Amino acid sequence: MKQKATLIISAFIILFNTAKAQDNQQPVCHLMRSIIMVNVKDYSYLPEAYWWLYKYHVPESMSQFSPYVTKYSTYRALPLPKGAEKFGSYNWIMTEHYWLINPFNTSKDNTPSGIAFKESYSKRYMEITCQPTDDGLRPEKWMGSQTGYHPTVFAFIPSFWENDFKGSNYTTEDGPVFRWLVAFKYPDNVSQTEGDKWFSEVMAPEIARCPDVLRVLSSKVLKEPKTGPFQRVMEVWFKDSHKWEETMDKLETAVQKPDWSEYKLFPYMEPYKDFVGIFLMETPESNHLEQYKGWQTTR
Repeated sequence: MKQKATLIISAFIILFNTAKAQDNQQPVCHLMRSIIMVNVKDYSYLPEAYWWLYKYHVPESMSQFSPYVTKYSTYRALPLPKGAEKFGSYNWIMTEHYWLINPFNTSKDNTPSGIAFKESYSKRYMEITCQPTDDGLRPEKWMGSQTGYHPTVFAFIPSFWENDFKGSNYTTEDGPVFRWLVAFKYPDNVSQTEGDKWFSEVMAPEIARCPDVLRVLSSKVLKEPKTGPFQRVMEVWFKDSHKWEETMDKLETAVQKPDWSEYKLFPYMEPYKDFVGIFLMETPESNHLEQYKGWQTTR
């Protein structure tokens, strides 16, 4: 109860000060959501990756931004279904924030400014999560590829989904879901207007027509803060991983390849470079603002 009251008060304070914020060069009220996808080289590195996440990163993050975040949750990736690598699938976690302000508003790069302590991470952490070791957690240049780096995906989207293609009547009483969350960008020579036209008129409707697809949602990635190359986020729900596999087999021939694509396989964007995804449950393994109790070890 105390936490909810604090969040409500924080929201009112931000709204009250928005008019003066520009003159004082302070962050303005900007409600939005962010998603972060992280991969590990293989599952043998999970203990080391979780050690960094829960012992260091979660408490440091809450120290920095809990006054202006209403939700900070981590979702463990579900096991990859057959053929998932063809879709740039990540295997560890997705972290979700709901922001009251742009955390990078006064910064000239992809890190917060005006805070007392910087976030900590080691070269070893960067190595086990398949990232370039010299460019930080949010590199300005994307270096994802099928055979090389699988850097952290960090994208900001509106708090509410912009496009609802299927399943708007789905409720929690309809049962659990196998969520496929993806972030993608079009090739460099394709404008977002042209790419989105194909997505909204061809790709998304074909996915929605598949009988085993329960839900299709999408939003454009916000222009600010811009922390990566991705232009759009999509989420598709299934009953289980087998339904995903069967649907992907059908979509390989059902979705017409756009003229601008040089990549010949559906979804016609190169995996890990232009198209990245993760498989999730609908509930997080931890809502940190309410559940985090520190790094507790076994007896």
